[in-house]
Amino acid sequence: MVAYVYQSEEKIFWPRYEAAAPMGLPVLRVVLPPGCSARRLKRTAARLYRYGIRRFLTDGSVWDMSPLVPVSPLPLLRAKGGELALALLSGLPLRERRVALRGEAAQGEAWAIAETLCPQVGALLLDFDKGEEALARRLRERFGAAHLHLGQGPAPQAAVELAPRPFPLPRTLRLWGEPELLGLTISPGESLPFLELLWETGRVELKDLRVDWP
Repeated sequence: MVAYVYQSEEKIFWPRYEAAAPMGLPVLRVVLPPGCSARRLKRTAARLYRYGIRRFLTDGSVWDMSPLVPVSPLPLLRAKGGELALALLSGLPLRERRVALRGEAAQGEAWAIAETLCPQVGALLLDFDKGEEALARRLRERFGAAHLHLGQGPAPQAAVELAPRPFPLPRTLRLWGEPELLGLTISPGESLPFLELLWETGRVELKDLRVDWP
C-alpha cells in the first residue's frame, strides 16, 4: 500500500489515518495537522514504515518523509517517451523529423523508445556511453535504419534524455531526476505519480493514456 499524505484544512492535533481506494487503488490517507513540524513528519514516516509502507503521494506539497520515498512517474514517462517526442514534432512531415535519444547505457527503456521513434522520424540520432552499437544494429536489422550518432547530420529538433549528458540540447524531454515535459501533459488529468500507480498496478493501460498539449 502507498500513503497519500496531505495537510488538513481543519484544526486537528494528531495525524489521522483513513483507508481509501480512489479508482480502485488502495491507499492510506494520512491527514496531517496544519503547520506539522519536521519532527512530527519524521515520527509519522517512521510509523508508516513500520507498517510496511515504502512510498507516498502528496497533494503537490514537498514533504520529507524519509525513509519513505515519493512515487516517481519516471517509469511511466519513459514508457511514453517515444509518444512524448513525437508530440513535439507533430507539425512536421515524417521525413523531416529529427530526434536525439540520449543516456548513459542503451538498455530496455532506450530500446523501446527507439523502436517507437525509428519508423516515425526521418533521423534518429543516438548518444549513449554504452550499448549504442547494439541498439544501432537492432534498428538496422528491424527498420533498415542507418546508424547516426549525435553530431552527424543536421541538429535534432527534439531530444529525449534518459540520464544527465555532458552538454544540453534545445527542446529536451528530461526523463530523469525531476522530469521536464516541455508543456506536454498526459491525460486523463490526474497527477503523474497517481497515473504511475494506476499503470503499474494494471488499472490503466498505456494505450488509455493520451499525450496532449496544454
